[in-house]
Amino acid sequence: MTFKYNVTLRPYGDAPDAGIVKIDTEKRYGYWEHRHGSEGGGLWFEPAPVRAADQLPLALVDYDGHYVLPAPVVRALLAAGIVVEPEFFPESFKI
Repeated sequence: MTFKYNVTLRPYGDAPDAGIVKIDTEKRYGYWEHRHGSEGGGLWFEPAPVRAADQLPLALVDYDGHYVLPAPVVRALLAAGIVVEPEFFPESFKI
């Protein structure tokens, strides 16, 4: 399966070697990287109702690659308007 990643999020800032999040909204799949660009894991989404024009109509339903999804990745997803249920928040997560 080929993905066309049409959304790029930068949870660790704009440095070229910083980790990123990429999402193919059509296939509802994405991936995330660690802070220094090393491999993180996959992200799976389902459709979600659009709440505002600048929000993505996606809800996170699963991820892999690490026991806990890093807080900066969760914050980036939330900032993009993606629904992330509290079950995916790291234990010490604060919005």
